[in-house]
Amino acid sequence: MLTLEQVYGAITFYLAHREEIDRYLQHQRDDYEAKRQASRDTDPMFYQKIAEARHQLLSTL
Repeated sequence: MLTLEQVYGAITFYLAHREEIDRYLQHQRDDYEAKRQASRDTDPMFYQKIAEARHQLLSTL
């Protein structure tokens, strides 16, 4: 569990380094999306089966 001082410290750090942290987080999101798309491009049938299974499951709820 975090102490109140640690929470305030994290907020203070973020506010002091907002641009750097936001760039880092955006880079991580972009990297994730690129890897996700590469995976989908490598095995599209697998993702089609997952989508069909998800649709079937949701239609039974």
